[in-house]
Amino acid sequence: MSHVIHDLWSLLPFSLLLVAVLGLWIRPWLWMSALAAAILAGFGSGALTGGAVFWLVLLALSAAAYRREKSRPAARFSKLTRLCTGVVFFGLALAIGLLLIPGFGRVVLTDNVVLSPGAVPYGIGLGFSKLVAGILIIGWINPARVCSWAELGAVLKRAAPVFLTTLIAVMGCALLLGYTRFDAKWTTLFLIWAPVNLFFTCLSEEAFFRGFIQHEITQLGSRRSVAAAAGLIVGAVTFGLAHLAGGWKYALAAMVAGFGYGWAYKQTQRIEAAMAVHFGVNCVHFLLFTYPALAGVGATGVGAR
Repeated sequence: MSHVIHDLWSLLPFSLLLVAVLGLWIRPWLWMSALAAAILAGFGSGALTGGAVFWLVLLALSAAAYRREKSRPAARFSKLTRLCTGVVFFGLALAIGLLLIPGFGRVVLTDNVVLSPGAVPYGIGLGFSKLVAGILIIGWINPARVCSWAELGAVLKRAAPVFLTTLIAVMGCALLLGYTRFDAKWTTLFLIWAPVNLFFTCLSEEAFFRGFIQHEITQLGSRRSVAAAAGLIVGAVTFGLAHLAGGWKYALAAMVAGFGYGWAYKQTQRIEAAMAVHFGVNCVHFLLFTYPALAGVGATGVGAR
């Protein structure tokens, strides 16, 4: 096992990003100021280089513009403007999240870790590429989230059956495909992996695919049931396609998972439900099965970006 140790300065931007994430459930001024500070610290520490700051500012402006258009009375012109601003935000968020735009570095916490015999080497890294869009979506575009511990408990209770169904479907699919196999284990690396996976991976992906794609498609048209089904399907399919870099087996399992995460969101209209199901499936995969995958299936062992 090899570890890449970094000084506190290199981790400062991501600590501020975590404060911004937690601030989403506390006060608007907290997540906005922490996010701005994280971007400045990222530029100062080298986690962001070149024109990355420009693209993040443009992403924030497009999110603000889309939010403004959503609040306007429905009219033909405003619908067109809303569509255009939404497409711009979607394109920027996707390009940044898939690292199609240069300037977004990755701080490596662990690298080339083999968690069990026959597994693909795995690494945990931190980056800005997906999380900023997730914060903007939850903070501005789709701010519907739990407001109390009691509400969170009720949401998680409703999501529990969806989690069990999704877990069986996803891990069954992965086993049938030969992507993974049963391998119960414990490693202290889980203590690092868990918060990184929850806040940098699950939050950002669920915000984008469920909080933005699925939610916004659901709002289209007068037949809400049809729109809701379309939103669920499109969110799940695009979620699977976004994982094609890990191979078609990984993408297929991700698509199956996307239907489960989307169903949890549809049932509760709360992003926390989708995050909880996503994180729960990932935890079971990490602790009870070969993680991230068996060698030779075309998968990659890349952590959060």
